Amino acid sequence: MYKTGMMKVEEAPIPVVSIGNISLGGTGKTPIVEKLATELKKEGFNPGIITRGYKRKRKGIFSIDAGKDSAEDVGDEAIMLAKKGQCPVIVSINRARAIDEGIKTFKMDVALLDDGFQLRNIKKDIEILILNGKECGENNALFPLGLYREPFERIKEADIILVNKGDLDNDTKDITKGIPAFKVKYKPAYLYNLRHNLIANYNFLKGKNVLVFSGLGDNESFFNLLRDLGANVIHEIAYPDHYAYKQKDIERGSSFEDTDVIVTTEKDAVKIVNMEVPENLFYLSIEVVIEREQELLELIMKKLLALSHQPSARSKKVE
Repeated sequence: MYKTGMMKVEEAPIPVVSIGNISLGGTGKTPIVEKLATELKKEGFNPGIITRGYKRKRKGIFSIDAGKDSAEDVGDEAIMLAKKGQCPVIVSINRARAIDEGIKTFKMDVALLDDGFQLRNIKKDIEILILNGKECGENNALFPLGLYREPFERIKEADIILVNKGDLDNDTKDITKGIPAFKVKYKPAYLYNLRHNLIANYNFLKGKNVLVFSGLGDNESFFNLLRDLGANVIHEIAYPDHYAYKQKDIERGSSFEDTDVIVTTEKDAVKIVNMEVPENLFYLSIEVVIEREQELLELIMKKLLALSHQPSARSKKVE
């Protein structure tokens, strides 16, 4: 219906960069959105992150106040991005209106759409698609028969592909031929103690008996990362993605007497920050590493600079 014009595709007054995926579950979008925001700021842009705030309770269009808002009210990934402080985070199910709000309030000149690949009602200037190398080629059927939100062939519409957790299989390589592709890895940055607000080196985990819990789309990858760091993971508690923690969940994790350290993710930590937590509870902060990163950034910057000089509907006044 969008292709025939029966439904309207809106064009924002500023360039729109979408970061999304095509499969269910976690593909590591949030660290990539954060990374792009940081790099755009270094280049003199004033980006803003646009997100729907998945599972939030607060309604309407609003920018997040990281010091006052909670994950329950605005969404776990949204508050996590806001706490990073790289740029404003505006929440709304209507992305076009959220962009207008970002322009008016923050003079935003680039919009980063968090989880935007499935959006059809807004024009996207750069479509960045994250593919999970472990999943590609196994079962490309639509959910519930497979892991995909929409037909696998639609990956041809991406402008840039980021590949994590393995390599693309030959069939996927054929489909994506001609699209610039970059491998992505995730590495530990630091540990943060929630009780005492202290930062520690992740090497602290070596040889420790660790209980790990998380509510991600791919919990196993996080558990394995701790093992790679030398932790002796003796207890794993896997919760569903975007899980809403209760105090009893924290008490459950604290009840194991054979544990030296309890570790969770930064995304999970924002949901328990106001709870009573044990002294040995840390979250592990993750950062993204992109192979041929400079080439990727130059590709994005070249496109953005070209867009910023185009006289078009982009120059319309935002009321």
